[in-house]
Amino acid sequence: MADVKLDILTPLGAVREGIEVAGVEVPGIQGELGLLPHHESLVTAVTAGVIRFKEGNSSVRIAVGSGFLEVKEAGRVVILVERAVESSDVDAAAAKSARDEARKELDAYKGSVDAPEYRALHDRWAWNDAQVRAAS
Repeated sequence: MADVKLDILTPLGAVREGIEVAGVEVPGIQGELGLLPHHESLVTAVTAGVIRFKEGNSSVRIAVGSGFLEVKEAGRVVILVERAVESSDVDAAAAKSARDEARKELDAYKGSVDAPEYRALHDRWAWNDAQVRAAS
């Protein structure tokens, strides 16, 4: 059976590089993307969320920030994200607290949703929410 070759890369280095997986689920801007072998080539944005795949017999969840995904013709999936953390490395209590605080600030925000301040708050909430979901 053909596999997907997966790379998950951040500015700090590779989280996974060249591993073979049966498929991978990635948070996209219009919902979850499921990528299997022989997927058509594409480039799309990735949003903060949880990447899921099986590595050997283990299910892997990695919280990621925003970035981009490229599916290449040779069955290679390259995910470039601003940050990533393995579910086992998440401090779930701290992430939940930070997520809840960001949610309160978002709920109290009175400015434009197009303002950089709103975007920063939303990004903080989304990153912490991704960590909470990866850890659970």
